Amino acid sequence: MNKYHSFKEKLNEHMLKIPKWIRLALIFLPYFLLFYFELGFWGQLYGAMLVLLAFYITPDAFGNRSHNRSEVKNMMALLGVQGEQLRVGLEQVPAKKLKRVAVGEYDKNSAILSFPFNYQISHHYVFPIQQFDSVQNFFKTHYPQVELIT
Repeated sequence: MNKYHSFKEKLNEHMLKIPKWIRLALIFLPYFLLFYFELGFWGQLYGAMLVLLAFYITPDAFGNRSHNRSEVKNMMALLGVQGEQLRVGLEQVPAKKLKRVAVGEYDKNSAILSFPFNYQISHHYVFPIQQFDSVQNFFKTHYPQVELIT
């Protein structure tokens, strides 16, 4: 399962390097060719299944979710307390609206900081795994009421 997951991540990385309009054209080209050559119902069904399979294999390559992830070198430089507000980069959220924060291992070299239940901070931050403990301690120190999801 882990081998499949790493293959899928590598495929997503390669797909994200290709412009979005080319990705969509490459996926829909076989489907349009099936209509053009009028292969009948089963051929069209096969084409539709190919398109769905492509979206299943690499959903991040076609959606906008991949744009919400920022890779940073120093996560602690982005975190800050400004009065009653948590500052993460250029985004801010009132501390009273902050209930849960997700901090965890992203891969063997990176960790991720996410605010899954708060729409005011839209990015997910991927940072070096060495800063993981510092980020956890920041929230434990400055926001002890916040539930840390790991």
